[in-house]
Amino acid sequence: MKTIVLVGIACAALALLNVTPSLSAQADTDACALLTAAQVSAAVGFQVGNGTHVTPTFVKTCTWTGTTSTVVQFVTLNIQTASFFDGAKKQASMMTGAGVAVKSAGIGDDSYFSVLGTQVALWVKKGNGSFKVTVYKQIPVDQKEAMELTLGKQTASKL
Repeated sequence: MKTIVLVGIACAALALLNVTPSLSAQADTDACALLTAAQVSAAVGFQVGNGTHVTPTFVKTCTWTGTTSTVVQFVTLNIQTASFFDGAKKQASMMTGAGVAVKSAGIGDDSYFSVLGTQVALWVKKGNGSFKVTVYKQIPVDQKEAMELTLGKQTASKL
């Protein structure tokens, strides 16, 4: 578990180093405006509430939280620049020796699943923007990938 946390922190830190400022429309997009609670619920198979931001002024990340379970289950969508995607993909590829699996997802201009243990994230690059969608629920990896792919296709069609 400690290795997974350290790998995650290293990936996040190095990805942030590769971020370049951008004035693209995708970077300013409200993540909660890209998917409805009904779309998320249908894709993941559990009811979620309306999407929320961590703070009212940071709209690039949206979280939909499950409403009908006592176990933790939620979905996040994070909007970024294309250069952020490039840095994250490079970092994920460098982390394969630490157990990260990287496999193509086949949507947008470029996309991949990053898998570490049971944690999955779908990264998609389209034009000058990119996004990451992640389902947090204790289910098999292939089921998470299918859910994230559905949400990824819906999101990519709006960017």
